[in-house]
Amino acid sequence: MKNSLTTIALIFLILSAIIKAQDITNTIAPGGLFKIKDASNDYLTLSQSTGQVNILRSLRLENTAGSNLGVVFKGGNSFIHNYGSNNTFLGVNSGNLSLTGSSNTAIGDDALFSNTTGSYNTAIGRSSLRSNTEGYSNTSVGRWSLFSNTTGYHNSALGNNSLYNNTIGAGNTAIGRDALYHNTEGNNNTSVGKSSLYDNTTGYNNSAFGISSLFSNTTGHDNSAYGFSSLQYNSGDNNSAFGSYSLVSNTTGYNNSAFGYQSLYTNTTGFQNSVFGYQSFYSNIGGDWNSAFGYQSLYSNTTGALNSAFGYQSLYSNTASYNSAFGGYSLKDNTTGQNNSAFGYYALSNLTTGSNNLGIGNNAQVPTATASNQVRIGNTSITYAGVQVAWTITSDRKWKENILPVKLGLDFINKLNPVSYTRKNDENNRTEYGLIAQEIEVVLKDEGVDNSAMITVTEKGDYELRYNDLLAPMIRAIQELKEENDELKAELNQIRIVKEEILELANLKIELYEQIRILKSNSEKNIIDFNRTGNEVGLE
Repeated sequence: MKNSLTTIALIFLILSAIIKAQDITNTIAPGGLFKIKDASNDYLTLSQSTGQVNILRSLRLENTAGSNLGVVFKGGNSFIHNYGSNNTFLGVNSGNLSLTGSSNTAIGDDALFSNTTGSYNTAIGRSSLRSNTEGYSNTSVGRWSLFSNTTGYHNSALGNNSLYNNTIGAGNTAIGRDALYHNTEGNNNTSVGKSSLYDNTTGYNNSAFGISSLFSNTTGHDNSAYGFSSLQYNSGDNNSAFGSYSLVSNTTGYNNSAFGYQSLYTNTTGFQNSVFGYQSFYSNIGGDWNSAFGYQSLYSNTTGALNSAFGYQSLYSNTASYNSAFGGYSLKDNTTGQNNSAFGYYALSNLTTGSNNLGIGNNAQVPTATASNQVRIGNTSITYAGVQVAWTITSDRKWKENILPVKLGLDFINKLNPVSYTRKNDENNRTEYGLIAQEIEVVLKDEGVDNSAMITVTEKGDYELRYNDLLAPMIRAIQELKEENDELKAELNQIRIVKEEILELANLKIELYEQIRILKSNSEKNIIDFNRTGNEVGLE
């Protein structure tokens, strides 16, 4: 700095000499000293041995206190001086000749022009820190940077017009043309990039990194923006935007976090959203409490709330609420369906408007894209499903209506065709046992049953069978068998009774025959005895 001042002083002296048409040609003896003086005062010296120029007194006498200090004037205005204590000023009207502040450095016309008691300020650039009076520890680099600052302190401005309107705001850092341009009283803001935090006035604790980031923020506080035009129109609080155009349209939304190019791009009033990924939650306007992680996740959501999307284009088409998608393309085509849960790559990606559906596993798809209350675990490649305990199925009467006796029974069961088979996706070709859904559909039609939940046909035309529904017909068949068995038992019992009666009659017949035989035998004996007795009587 001293060498620069010396050079400028010499140039000024040479120009002054030329203007006055006076030629001074002389040689300084070794160890000699060139002086400019009047009869009693030395004003400037030039040492032959060191080459040092020393300004001892003002080149122009002023009737103000301290005018005896060295000052270089230009056109009647102070140009180079170190008025005060440990101050250095370079530029027309840079600093002033009445300040009491110390340790200031100003380079540029009108830099620190109004400073009075402010200390430890550095101003580089035309009119930088021009209005500063009592502010201290400010650093201003660039034309008109910190132009309006009066009592603000601990501010750093780098770039033309940066922190231009700041008056009493403190602890601000502005880097870039027009950065924090309108800030007046806002404190502890950090603005890096052209026009970043441009409109901020009283907002505080904001961080903006990138051209036009947090551009329109005025009173919002505790925001962080990193990227071109991130949080450009914000006036809300506690937002974090990382990536070009992230949260670019936000106005009053608060507590949002956006990470990625154009993430939460159109959000205006939505709050407490967290998004990570390129164009994630791109179309949101007023949706709240959403979480999106992944490229274009929740891309189309506008007002839907409490959604969670994790994965590439997960919940891409969603506009509804209360959905959870985990995995690339999971719930991708869902639009108005609510309370859906998808876990796995492509899980429930076919669902559009259905609600309260659950899909678990890679490419787990429910049968109907527009239906609700469906569950799918696994895809068509699954060959084993196990559980530690038996499944418990809800069966309370309060969940059921139109309760009627089962008509399907023994006849229905007898028409079924149990088969053994191997699954095409089973590498081990293990034998399984079961039924063919298409065959059961034919049997049901024969029995006059339509719209049975036992058979499901997906939108792709694949048949599925709910084996649980076979329990009731099987129980009914067993009951019918029991009824027939009871009838047979009753008939057999009747036969037994008849047989017993016949046997009893037979026994009676035998007894009767025996009685007749005995009677006959006795009768014959009596006749013989009678004859014998009569003969004996006749002989006498």
